[in-house]
Amino acid sequence: MSLARDIIDRIFFPDRDVHAIPVLDGGFSPNERLESARQIGAAFEAPDAMTLDGSGTLFVSSGTTVVACSGPEFENRRPLVQFDTNTGALAWSERTGLLVGVCGRGVCAVDASGKPKSWLTIVDGTPVHCPTAIAVDGDGSVFITDGSRHNTPDLWLVDLMHKRAPSGRLIACDAALGAPRVIAGGLDWPAGVAVAHDGRRVLVTESWPHRLSAYNMSGHGGRVLVKNFTGYPGRIVRGDNDDYWLAFFALRTQLTEFVLREHAFRTRMMANVQPHLWVGPSLGGTFDYREPTQIGRIKKLGIQKPWAPPRSYGLVARLDADGNAIESFHSRTSGKLHGVTSVIVDRGRVLVGSKGHRKLAELTTSAGAGRST
Repeated sequence: MSLARDIIDRIFFPDRDVHAIPVLDGGFSPNERLESARQIGAAFEAPDAMTLDGSGTLFVSSGTTVVACSGPEFENRRPLVQFDTNTGALAWSERTGLLVGVCGRGVCAVDASGKPKSWLTIVDGTPVHCPTAIAVDGDGSVFITDGSRHNTPDLWLVDLMHKRAPSGRLIACDAALGAPRVIAGGLDWPAGVAVAHDGRRVLVTESWPHRLSAYNMSGHGGRVLVKNFTGYPGRIVRGDNDDYWLAFFALRTQLTEFVLREHAFRTRMMANVQPHLWVGPSLGGTFDYREPTQIGRIKKLGIQKPWAPPRSYGLVARLDADGNAIESFHSRTSGKLHGVTSVIVDRGRVLVGSKGHRKLAELTTSAGAGRST
């Protein structure tokens, strides 16, 4: 039935992007490398994004607070700044200081003492409602992905299930968050942005169409690098060896793809079921007897079936300049490091943040993968 529906869609709706879930192979071959990552420090409440300043201080957004972490293992932690709504995207600018994406409010520049000093709240008459990621170029220019004009970053599952017309944007502004302009509009939940190594392009992930694109900084056109990932791509950062690191916050499943095609069922589900019990991706691996997939994923005595559809999953990949996976790190069904929402390269180390399991961890990479050149 699914195949027949896809064929009909291609004939009668040629502009609709219908594509099957790719097999996990090649650079994405399943493994346990993320599962074996070393946890760094105590648990966080809900670590979302990470960034580093020039002195090696690690900033982590967690709920309404941005936490500053220092020390060899980032064991010294202190609240730097708190907002009245959740924080998310982070970036460090040598010219501006810490840049913080705030749910429903925009992007805020924060000084060393934690005091907000400037805001970007509106671009082209439309509020920056959903800042999902921030990147800074060498000249201080700031690039921001605004995921949706309908939902804030913490309502990502609602946005996926509503399937509205894409309304995300790629925004550029100067170091002072001034002179903002839209480089690309009509994006479908853009969740990650990184300045390319060539200094002429910006790489952007879009979660719902599962793709990676490159846009000229001038705003004159873009090019799709990867059309169809096997997971939902999130934040992306530049590596030290002409490579990039990409966090996937969940893995796609046939069950979720089916639900996304069934409008009537999805509408009833959203109207009558609590969001954390919807048939769809999840950041964490909790077990709730009310979960719709419970019968299909539990065997006996709480033991997970190996073929169970994973509501949550852990996946990080290292990509080359064309978006091809060089290597990947997996935390599979029943794993302990799911819902990875951030990845950064820190002086030869690669750190990841698992929002689903409230951890920061260090990857064991292949020789030279995270080393400075």
